[in-house]
Amino acid sequence: MVRLRLEGETAEEVKMMADTIESVFPYSIGFSPVQEGKNPRYAGQQKFFSYATVYPATDSHLENSST
Repeated sequence: MVRLRLEGETAEEVKMMADTIESVFPYSIGFSPVQEGKNPRYAGQQKFFSYATVYPATDSHLENSST
């Protein structure tokens, strides 16, 4: 299992990157809808996020990788 978090300054930027990543992987990833960051510590620094959990297929080369 691998967890992915995309972070960007605009919702469009995050969505574009999620679409790009999903298009190159040989299996479904399914990023969450883009969310607006709400951490008050970063007030004035608008951030957007999207998350995914990837479960590589058992025959995937990623499953046996040590890196």
